[in-house]
Amino acid sequence: MSIETTPPGQEEVVPSTSSPTPPGKKFSRRKIIALAGTGTFVLVAGGGVWRAADQGVFSTGQGPAYEPWDDWRSTTKGPLNLVRAAILAANPHNSQPWLFHVTPTQINLFADLSRNLGAVDPFLIEMHIGLGAALENLLLTAAANGYITQVALSPDATDKALVARIDLASGSAPVSNLYTMIPQRHTNRYPYDTTRPVTTTTMDALSVLGDDPDVRVIWFASAEERTSVGNLMVEAANAFVADKVQDNVDTGSWWRGTWQDVQQQRDGITLDAAGLSDLTRAFGKMLPSVSVEQQDSSFLQNT
Repeated sequence: MSIETTPPGQEEVVPSTSSPTPPGKKFSRRKIIALAGTGTFVLVAGGGVWRAADQGVFSTGQGPAYEPWDDWRSTTKGPLNLVRAAILAANPHNSQPWLFHVTPTQINLFADLSRNLGAVDPFLIEMHIGLGAALENLLLTAAANGYITQVALSPDATDKALVARIDLASGSAPVSNLYTMIPQRHTNRYPYDTTRPVTTTTMDALSVLGDDPDVRVIWFASAEERTSVGNLMVEAANAFVADKVQDNVDTGSWWRGTWQDVQQQRDGITLDAAGLSDLTRAFGKMLPSVSVEQQDSSFLQNT
């Protein structure tokens, strides 16, 4: 799970909606082929040959790993439609730490403890944030599919893995505007657009979302506050990299470095979600895997 940050000393800004690649420099199959002068683009370096097509350079967001985003609103009826939306939820390191037991009148949501992040999440806090996001998607989809729901959180004290029990009944309920946005949710690691400061109106509107006795939104808006928080984040990143047990979660067990890994595992961290420019991402896929030290250095430079 990532938190997008503003570099210390900069104005509070919103993510840019445009690609970081300069206009006219978009890295497309047509331009690669034109540059290569052949029907298949092959990169030769250091005695090795890497084929762009084999590493998914031209297939970002395609293949079996991405089918759930196409199929989440099935034309079939039934409670499985709710699960199709639930699995698109935000979750830590794309670990997808959930299991569902589905009947016509009830869905049980379980934590899949085998998919925990280990030293990165020793108290399973991040895991349960992801499970909560899955539950929210499920409830949003229930109304759109003609169900009313009754939710019981941690309903069985003897089963710690059972996170929620959702009873289903036919009925009409208002459909939230958030329902249609479910497949649009994504992590944005691209550079921030520093020409667009966040307005007070926007911050006030976001603060209202946390209007709950147990939830509060805190803004670090001044230059001094941003610098202080930014320094803490840099210190945390350095501590994370220095702890090789934690660092291995990012660079080892959950890293999907090849297109084959992405399509077979269908989980974990990928280059496509790293916020890289089109050109950098393409060459990152074609070249051999970088060392752990190189990955750590890049992570620290971009924090």
